[in-house]
Amino acid sequence: MHTPVTPWVLAGRIFAIIGMAFTAACTILFLVVPFWWWALGSALAFIPFFLLIVVVERYQSKHGLIGPEPAPANDDELA
Repeated sequence: MHTPVTPWVLAGRIFAIIGMAFTAACTILFLVVPFWWWALGSALAFIPFFLLIVVVERYQSKHGLIGPEPAPANDDELA
């Protein structure tokens, strides 16, 4: 059984997803207006939030918080 997700992992996920959503929405808005330099700036602001979610997901998989369940050691545990 997996261990519960820590509050830091949860906060990192929420912060990264909200940041990605906000910067992507700003990029689309600035492209529609068209403010090209502002759109480029907000698209570049997307990158740190994307890297944060990558780091959080790698941390989770490294520490066994997500991923496949470990296989049982022998057949006696299945019964």
